[in-house]
Amino acid sequence: MRARDLSVFSAGAVLLLAGCGGSDDPDIRGSGDDADVADGSGIDDGADRTPVTDGTFQAVIANDPGNLDPQMTILGLTRWVTTFMYDSLVFIAEDGTIEPYLAESWEVDLDSLTYTLKDGVTCADGTPLTASDVAENFAFVTDPANQSPQLGIFVQPGLEASADDDAGTVTLTTAHPDPFLLQGTGMMQIVCAAGNADRSILAEGSAGTGMFELIESVPGDRYTFQRRDDYAWGPAGAAASDPGTPEQVTLRVVANEATAVNMFLSGELSAVLVEGPDVERLEQAGMASLDTSSLFSELMFNQGDSRPGSDPAVRQALAGSVDLASLGAVLTDGRGTPPDNLGVLDPRPCPADTVAGVLPEYDPDAAAAALDAAGWTVEPDGVRAKDGQRLEVSLLHIPEDGAGVSSGAELLAQEWAAIGVDVTLQPITTAQINEVLFGTSDWDAALIRLTVAFPSQLVPLLSGEGPPNGTNFAHLDNDEYQQLTAQAAQLPVEEGCTFWEDAERVLIAEADVVPIVNSVAPWFLDGVDLRLLAGRIAPPTVRLYE
Repeated sequence: MRARDLSVFSAGAVLLLAGCGGSDDPDIRGSGDDADVADGSGIDDGADRTPVTDGTFQAVIANDPGNLDPQMTILGLTRWVTTFMYDSLVFIAEDGTIEPYLAESWEVDLDSLTYTLKDGVTCADGTPLTASDVAENFAFVTDPANQSPQLGIFVQPGLEASADDDAGTVTLTTAHPDPFLLQGTGMMQIVCAAGNADRSILAEGSAGTGMFELIESVPGDRYTFQRRDDYAWGPAGAAASDPGTPEQVTLRVVANEATAVNMFLSGELSAVLVEGPDVERLEQAGMASLDTSSLFSELMFNQGDSRPGSDPAVRQALAGSVDLASLGAVLTDGRGTPPDNLGVLDPRPCPADTVAGVLPEYDPDAAAAALDAAGWTVEPDGVRAKDGQRLEVSLLHIPEDGAGVSSGAELLAQEWAAIGVDVTLQPITTAQINEVLFGTSDWDAALIRLTVAFPSQLVPLLSGEGPPNGTNFAHLDNDEYQQLTAQAAQLPVEEGCTFWEDAERVLIAEADVVPIVNSVAPWFLDGVDLRLLAGRIAPPTVRLYE
């Protein structure tokens, strides 16, 4: 399988759910009694505020989402856009509790799961959602011919789905144990019958059960959605009839964060997610905010044949010659925090710190000595070589990820040049990520953002076959990681956490993945109450107030 879009990449760079992860202990800030409040735990009753009738919720996205087929992407930004049109079977709350969504109940064990669907759910074209419609979604993803990048990430290979339309049940069975069967299948956005019958309508349209229907798309500029007045099956009973529910939603494509902040301050936007230096400007303006946190950046090496990163001594030396704390400060404008895992979004099912005491120590002299010992000697031009091969490294990075990314890449290049590495900076756009990582594989080292909802989603990205036959984009081959994750997969989540956590530690210890810094990014809000799903605004929960 070849991934087509990245969503385990974050909003700017890599996988799965979002650009930022939600916090299980959100920090809510406001400007006194009149501040707008997003409590992170439910919809405010608005007792001291007046709901807006038939208002418009406006926000920005940093890049165009591209193909809107919800099962042909794992890119966090695209998945957020599609949540306005599509619902999932369950909703994972801010504290990790799994709540009903399209499914009213479920029975689950390690290799089987039966969902019972809610009554009365309809699609945007007015047709009822049936159990057979839901089962067809899983059949599409599990068919390798369809090349869905969600196979192996949300849905495991070999999963089979059956439906009982009279009972309203969908039963899933797996070929192997899957401790995250409920989370993975429950978070997949469900396509209705019209979209199952003709996938071509999904790329630029919609065929879902979501609270909103796409009515206008201008790629690179804006996406507009209209409320479905009959919608009544959202998380915690959220319905279109709830006071303050927006009549329309407009998502505008605005790449420059400072421009987006100016739009917010001028009243053009209802909400804006900010990671850069403009956070201070909004805080000084007294705007209400809801903090989110996620892994902002990690360092990875292409370990494919003939790549410098295929030499463990090179990986360890490059990782050990980097002052990760200083690099993290540059990447996040000093607002980051030390990482404690490999990018699993809060609330994490396995919450232990897997980074402390495992990261390579910063010691450029020791890194240089290790390269000497491995046969990489400094040539007259100052660049190391071994067996006639110069130590040349192309450093992939995505400037769109944030104002500090280019500066961080330059700092990294300077530190590597100091130990005899010839570094070429390789900036790419978000739109190029898929082709470079899963197509050409033409890169040596990368600053990327990889976030997932649960640890098993990392497995196909960090082990197994590499492109073009698989999604192991860095061509990692860590036997211990594979053994530990295989053991973890045989156990219920809590029992398997020790194995999942140790699996992350062995990747870090071998410099297969080097987490650098977490980003703390607030959603700033103006007259809005809402809930978050994986750090992104959950559309059915948005309510507007005067």
